[in-house]
Amino acid sequence: MTAVHNASEPLLEVKGLRGGYGAVEVLRGIDLQVQHGEIVALLGSNGAGKSTLNNVLSGIYPAWAGSVRFDGHDLSGAHYRRVVQAGLIQVPEGRKIFPNLSVLENLELGSFTRARARRAQNLE
Repeated sequence: MTAVHNASEPLLEVKGLRGGYGAVEVLRGIDLQVQHGEIVALLGSNGAGKSTLNNVLSGIYPAWAGSVRFDGHDLSGAHYRRVVQAGLIQVPEGRKIFPNLSVLENLELGSFTRARARRAQNLE
């Protein structure tokens, strides 16, 4: 999977995203753009949908409607493995997923799958 990097396109673009749990709609038409090099924080009270949005973007929960594009890839409805291969990863804070690793090491581990293809290219 090769990224189609176009500086004029947002790094992350979400349009009309809807999702939730069972019959409860939590995300109602989320539109969001994150440009290359931009830092964005998502803030809200408990139950506002922050984790749901993160899990839908990551492919952990299916979106009910809408589209997700990341780094030139259409990830709408994609399985979480494909989302990770495209480079969109979660790094949960405070969950101690790999407690013996530093923050940097946890981030590097998150990019391991995507970097595998680059390592293989370098060996050729």
